[in-house]
Amino acid sequence: MLDVGRHPNIELLTLCQLTKVEGEKGNFRVSYLKKARYVKEDVCTACGICAEKCPIKVPDDFELGLGKRKAVYIYCSQGVPSVYAIDPEHCPMILKGKCGLCDKLCQAGAIDYNQRDEEKTINVGAIVVATGFSQLKPTALKNYGYRQYANVLTGLEFERLLSATGPTGGHILRPSDSKAPQKIVFIQCVGSRMTKENGYPYCSVYCCTNSIKCALLAKTHDANIKDISILYMDLRTYGKGFQELFLRAKEVEGVKFLRGRPARVLENPETKSLTIMVENTDNNRIEPLEADMVVLSTAAIPSKGAEELARILGIEVDSYGFFKERDFHHPTEATRPGVYIAGSCSGPRDITDSVAWGTATAVKALTHMEGARIAKKEIDVEPIDISGEPRIGVFVCHCGINIAGVVDVEEVNQYAQTLPGVVYSERMLFACADDSQREIQDKIKEYQLNRVVVASCTPRTHEPIFRETCDLVGLNPYLFEMANIRDQCSWVHASNPKKATEKANDLVRMAVARCHLLQPLESRQMPMNPDMLVVGGGITGIQASLDLARLGHKVTLVEKEDRLGGRVKELATFYEENYDGEQLISEKVKQLEKAGVNILTSTMVNEVSGFVGNFEVSLQSLKQKEETTTIQLGSIVVAIGSDLYDPTGKFGYGSFPNILTNMEMEKLLREGSSELTPDGKEAKNIVFVQCVGSRNKEEGNPDCSRYCCLVAIKQALKLREKGARVVILYRDIIAFGKGGEELYRKARGEGVLFLRYDAENPPQVIGKGRATGIRWMFSPLSQEIELPVDLVVLSVGMVPRKVDAEQIQEQLKIPRSLDGFFMERHSKLGPVETSTEGIYICGCAQSAKDITDSVAQASAAASKAAVMASKEFVELEPTTCVVREELCRGCGTCQEVCQFNAPELVETPAGYYVSRINEALCKGCGTCASLCPTGAIVARHFTDLQIDKMVEAMLASSL
Repeated sequence: MLDVGRHPNIELLTLCQLTKVEGEKGNFRVSYLKKARYVKEDVCTACGICAEKCPIKVPDDFELGLGKRKAVYIYCSQGVPSVYAIDPEHCPMILKGKCGLCDKLCQAGAIDYNQRDEEKTINVGAIVVATGFSQLKPTALKNYGYRQYANVLTGLEFERLLSATGPTGGHILRPSDSKAPQKIVFIQCVGSRMTKENGYPYCSVYCCTNSIKCALLAKTHDANIKDISILYMDLRTYGKGFQELFLRAKEVEGVKFLRGRPARVLENPETKSLTIMVENTDNNRIEPLEADMVVLSTAAIPSKGAEELARILGIEVDSYGFFKERDFHHPTEATRPGVYIAGSCSGPRDITDSVAWGTATAVKALTHMEGARIAKKEIDVEPIDISGEPRIGVFVCHCGINIAGVVDVEEVNQYAQTLPGVVYSERMLFACADDSQREIQDKIKEYQLNRVVVASCTPRTHEPIFRETCDLVGLNPYLFEMANIRDQCSWVHASNPKKATEKANDLVRMAVARCHLLQPLESRQMPMNPDMLVVGGGITGIQASLDLARLGHKVTLVEKEDRLGGRVKELATFYEENYDGEQLISEKVKQLEKAGVNILTSTMVNEVSGFVGNFEVSLQSLKQKEETTTIQLGSIVVAIGSDLYDPTGKFGYGSFPNILTNMEMEKLLREGSSELTPDGKEAKNIVFVQCVGSRNKEEGNPDCSRYCCLVAIKQALKLREKGARVVILYRDIIAFGKGGEELYRKARGEGVLFLRYDAENPPQVIGKGRATGIRWMFSPLSQEIELPVDLVVLSVGMVPRKVDAEQIQEQLKIPRSLDGFFMERHSKLGPVETSTEGIYICGCAQSAKDITDSVAQASAAASKAAVMASKEFVELEPTTCVVREELCRGCGTCQEVCQFNAPELVETPAGYYVSRINEALCKGCGTCASLCPTGAIVARHFTDLQIDKMVEAMLASSL
């Protein structure tokens, strides 16, 4: 939010409501009502004195009624703009002309009781709708006791209890008596996956993983909590790393998972404790559970006013009230040209997918922005005088349970004040919030700080924010240092707060010691080449190429196979769409050709050199091995997709002719024969086995492969049309996403039988010469079951392209996750970016996903690449290595160890050789500096002396 609030090209129109949209794509005229804030936005300093002294308290909507706010308030502590507003429905001055206390106390003169609502208009080229979703209030589901029993909360209400800015200050307390609960029960699918009145038939996507996260946070946060039970139907941990989170939760003492949807919740009227009546469907037993608190994971529903907004925008909604997308391969486009939909306004999504979809809409909107580029605003700030002794300011972030749940941040703050050179220290609730950033800037000026340390979370995501904050008031951004007391203290030492706090003190002491020796650095600029390379010609690479080409970029699309389309081209159908794979790819290829994309099939990347804005790539033809082509470009999009798990040796695959993979079944269905005779015998009894090579830590993909359940259901429906009897053996049916649950329900209605198996006891295929049966332990009956089979279909998981991924990793120097897929810069905030600027990842190269999400990520990667290419120059990080030539003996060690080919041996006028480092190629990793035998190489910003001082400071605690 801070980035949005301070971005010079973003105008925030808060307290505004759309009233009319006229025109067409590229030229919309938008009318809106700007409601009175009664506070001048350009004058308010967010000092808070008005809210502190206001005598009126009202229920706080942001706290969902669990807390109160004043009649003059800020909606949420980290929101932007950080400006107060007056609630006209509760302010006595506005209602009756009495009070006026906030106006009398406001030293800035920001209060304006005479403000009125205003009708305004703006002209825009495109419209992006990102209104999110609302949550079902489960009052109508009387059996769960919401609003009848005080200690029954929704998941979002529980999140507010966990928050440091919440009504209980981050402490989990029962609303009935403000005591800490010992037993908590989470109930999943409250209002989701329901067909009866007061519910919704779809899966709400985010709830399972969110409940696991909350359970882990609760256990970490409060030692009084002994037992947490999560009651579920199917555990839909579908995202990258989600299955690992589930497995970690299972190992935590006191966290239990029980498969079953409760019938009702009862309250003891004296103790206000709760009893949950639930049938454990793993053993068909009724298991009443006792709890001090119940948390309901409620359905995600269309946001309030969505249908009225759709009417104003001239777009359609689906049968549930979410905004309707154009079709499955244009998922971010609404039904009116020029209007785009992002995140959960078109259906429930988690944060990672919402961020990707939001980024994807940007590239779509850019196609209507030709000629509307805004010139960069140059801010003239007088540099701060850094001469003299270091004057260091330390800011310690509370960050709720993320840090303060373990680390005693006030103790760290007090300790920082005792360190040499520290002239100011402060504890902040959220150091990255807009008002905190302004506070840091004010303190830099007030105390004439020439160095700043922030003790908070990871510099990987937050260091650029704090550097920019310093830069905006004239302090060189490289005179800033971070101490990561979240990842390195509270997260890894959650069970030992005392030691975590001691370590936080150590890290702050080390940061301050290094800060004494920091020197200002200046970045350099290099011209930006706007041309693009997309590696991989599947549906993801095709979409990324199209989006970039439509913005006017010269795009080269490289595919190692002799045709485009990847696996999508082999698909018979797309769930219930009337497309087949070949038809879709054929249309997309025509669009590529029309857009002028340079398509190179039977070609692979041979060598890559350079840096963002100035890459040089050698391409090799696979048909003519000697033929290579070299191209220059500015950015690279990696879209190499994934492989499918090879199940040879599992479930009889490779031994029995009538055992197929789901992709082989897709081929049979695509061929369209009326009878299924893959091995010459008619198949009437067909069994699918799910999670073959998925959700398995030992082999294949440790996470869910996302596509398999719905593909099995789709294929099962086609097989039922042919008269086959179909059984699907599953661990959890993960039919998330738009239409997924409905397809699952349709299959059951059509006679597809779904039977569960345990991961610990997978099914066994039996037979001689060919499979004739499948046997497994069916836990609800506590007995072994055997089914006759004519055909077994293995739903195989998506796995990384091992050889291709290794080669790309080596060439581009981008990391991969432990699962083998390429690693994103940040799992939530940067899902298509990598740690190397100018290189982006998308689709199944990043993690397993279906076509719709792959297409959205492709557009997101194109959007990021396009934003980078829009710059005339690229800023080069100054934290590089340099050679002190008087110490260099030209041994070449630096050349040998550098992965980026930055060092070069050059002959001096005196006739001897020394190393010189190309700063444009250097990544500042410091490997060469650490191995230089003469100490001739210095890593700027990480000098030997700076590191020595940090080590000395670290050891000081043990001396």
